[in-house]
Amino acid sequence: MTVMRDEQARFLAATTFDRNVVVTASAGTGKTTLLITRLMHLLVKSPEATPLSQVVALTFMNKAATEIKIRLRECLESVLAPDDSLAARELWDRYRLSAADLRTRYHFSADELQDRVEAALGELENSQIGTIHSFAAHLLRLYPLEAGVDPRFTPDEEFVFDDFFTREWREWLDGELGGAGGRQESWKRVLRATDLAGLELFAKALVNDLIPLDALKNQLGGELAPTLRSWLQQKQQRARELMPASRDEGRKLRQLETLLAAAGRLFGHVLSGGPAGMGELDAELRTLLEQKDGGAKPPAGWSEEEFAEASGLVRTAKAVIETDHAFFGDLLELLEPFAARCRRRFLDAGYVRFDGLLARARDLLKTHPHVRARLKRQFKAILVDEFQDTDPVQYEILLFLAEHEDRLAETWPSVLLHPGKLFIVGDPKQSIFAFRRADIEAFQRVRQMVEDQDGLPLTLTRNFRSHGTILAAVNQVFDRLIRERPGLQPRYDPLEADPDRKTGAQTQGVELRLVTPALHGEEPATLSAEEGVEAEAEAVARWLKQEVIGKEVLIERDGRRRPVDPGDVALLFRTFTQSWEYLGALRRHGLPYVAEGERHFYQRQEVIDLVNLVCCVQNPHDQVALLGLLRSAVGALTDREVMELVAQGPLDYRGNGPSGLDAHPKAAYLKSLYAVLASLHRDCPLRPLPDALDLIFERLPVLELAAASSHGEQAVANLWKVRALADDLVAQPGMTLAGFVELLKARLADPPDESESGLAEETSREAVRIMSVHKAKGLEFPIVILVGLQAGTKPPYEPIQVQQDWSTGTLGLRLGDHCAFRGPDATAESRQFPGLDHGRNRGGSDRRFHHEDGHSRRSRQASQGRTQEEGRRAASRSQGV
Repeated sequence: MTVMRDEQARFLAATTFDRNVVVTASAGTGKTTLLITRLMHLLVKSPEATPLSQVVALTFMNKAATEIKIRLRECLESVLAPDDSLAARELWDRYRLSAADLRTRYHFSADELQDRVEAALGELENSQIGTIHSFAAHLLRLYPLEAGVDPRFTPDEEFVFDDFFTREWREWLDGELGGAGGRQESWKRVLRATDLAGLELFAKALVNDLIPLDALKNQLGGELAPTLRSWLQQKQQRARELMPASRDEGRKLRQLETLLAAAGRLFGHVLSGGPAGMGELDAELRTLLEQKDGGAKPPAGWSEEEFAEASGLVRTAKAVIETDHAFFGDLLELLEPFAARCRRRFLDAGYVRFDGLLARARDLLKTHPHVRARLKRQFKAILVDEFQDTDPVQYEILLFLAEHEDRLAETWPSVLLHPGKLFIVGDPKQSIFAFRRADIEAFQRVRQMVEDQDGLPLTLTRNFRSHGTILAAVNQVFDRLIRERPGLQPRYDPLEADPDRKTGAQTQGVELRLVTPALHGEEPATLSAEEGVEAEAEAVARWLKQEVIGKEVLIERDGRRRPVDPGDVALLFRTFTQSWEYLGALRRHGLPYVAEGERHFYQRQEVIDLVNLVCCVQNPHDQVALLGLLRSAVGALTDREVMELVAQGPLDYRGNGPSGLDAHPKAAYLKSLYAVLASLHRDCPLRPLPDALDLIFERLPVLELAAASSHGEQAVANLWKVRALADDLVAQPGMTLAGFVELLKARLADPPDESESGLAEETSREAVRIMSVHKAKGLEFPIVILVGLQAGTKPPYEPIQVQQDWSTGTLGLRLGDHCAFRGPDATAESRQFPGLDHGRNRGGSDRRFHHEDGHSRRSRQASQGRTQEEGRRAASRSQGV
């Protein structure tokens, strides 16, 4: 076996226990394997082995946590196997671990090793190996009085809260806007500027447990926060410094210079008078800032750097002018009591939201020193995988627990870490979960904090997942695209291929496939965006059908060759907005697929048909639902047959149906269907919600018809997912069959982010995998197709925002056209004001996003895009792009 260039780094990461360790490891370099190897050493090392009950090992997803437990059990059992057994050889090949090596390294007998391994196996199932949310829930249950929770609480993934909030909001709004309401004038002022729908969304954001309501009230009270004051002073000073270098004395100011001078004055007014000081700015200068910009290129005498900085200052001034603290003051006066009440009532009902788990665990450690002291003594080792996916609140929890036992810092930046207690492994280039509050700047600050306290920084570069041709392409592209910028972008460490890798596709490498429209005479046809998507989808499906699936050859780990199966192929999308065209193309070419999408679940036909069926069972008068059911596979009527039935009289399955039903060509079938629906209408309301769905599945062939449809495996899984949703909701107070119907109808009208089924996580090779890049993170496939590379990356406009700046504790607010500024972000002005986007963060995230694309494939990647240029249909297999 070839010796790895980073072998020493791996060894130090696994066996260094007197210093905290930070490992930067790209996708495919064996991060989880390294974490398990370190766990093994922790559990058996001498003279002071760490019992598994004193270890916290955390990762981002439940599936990953389960994998760590399974693999750790396999390792522990393999250590007990004979030295010449297959299990022992595999343990050495994968983890560089053996019973003989451990005995020699730590100087103990075989009996002592066995005792420590068996002790770890006995503690494994009750160990704190899981997600940060499960660990936070564990802390709250250990100290329920201090945390202010019922120890029997149920963590809620928003299934319960969404309906709870709707009921609370309607009840509270009735009281506020009714005749007995005492704040009518405040409501009139607020409703002149927004509507009730926007207020509801804003109130829901305020109810989030991570939003500190008291701090928000103080921030809107008129005084500038110290961090915001310091930041505005820096902006004002920089505006003054840029002015003298940009003009000769006495020369008339050009537009950029006038705007810059106005920005400096505005900053001064806000510094002297708070948000109200904006009213002191000259009306002409205010109008200029609102309507003009500094142009697209530097004026004469300005460098590109000066021009870029001045333009940024002007944009900041524009954002300051847009703020409306008076509006948000009125709004918070109205909504803060509701937010506090809603949080309290939800907690009293026995639920804690996922964000609430984190917020309460952080506050438990921060405000109860005796609890923190006990937990620091209890947990001797903290290991975190996928550290780049955690958010700042999670960092605070981990740092407080990793603190030196003799210290009790009030804030996380003041924490003095205990040597050797913290082990973190991650890759900032894979930080693509900003929408879940993952923050690359926070990651870098924590890493720097560990290093500054004599931590050991290590880097892994050997990639075990992808073929060398793919890694060469990734290195060539991203070495240029990913340039280190503190707080925004990490440095790029080139990856090395594993020379011992033998698996993969027979055709290795990267292909760029460009789809062009057909020629009309001398000129290529012009396609609309929609037509372009259709053309690309058709080209992808045709290529898979004719050239890849069943045609290409894969080489297995044992050297065996086999044809490519559909499940060896993954189509990755940046978002699922246009994925329906690709699914349709795959269907037309007879290719089975499994979609792990975002908003597709409630748009699947089998789900819509089931919702119609449940609606009919609950309400016989729902004519629209009954019409949909009759046109579904259960009703099996054609449109003509439905029209003939409607002509007989109103649709109603009770009794014997309309008087002329006997004349209908499918009268016998309809009578039997109507009888079943009538029996379900009678029996389902008498049963718990999950049992009612089971009864529907028992009396009607819903599952059987779904299984017989195209993509039957997917369809059946989706129906069982509706049944699982009923299980999740059954404990909710008042969740009857009627309530379930209303929930399903609301989700059909406004689908939440929801995947079709969990099948994409399984190992079946029977279907092409369709998923977003976010869903594909951590998975791997022999052949990966990145579609729609020509598509833009502009994020959607978010009219409702309540955001907290973790580094300063201040908050930013947006409701439609109204916003309130918050504290500065040390590196990214795009987060100083909700809605102000300077493109810096997004550009860095885009590059990391496409870098993550590059590590999902093992052997072959096809990047698919469209072009309008004549003759540019191309494909290339090469070591670069």
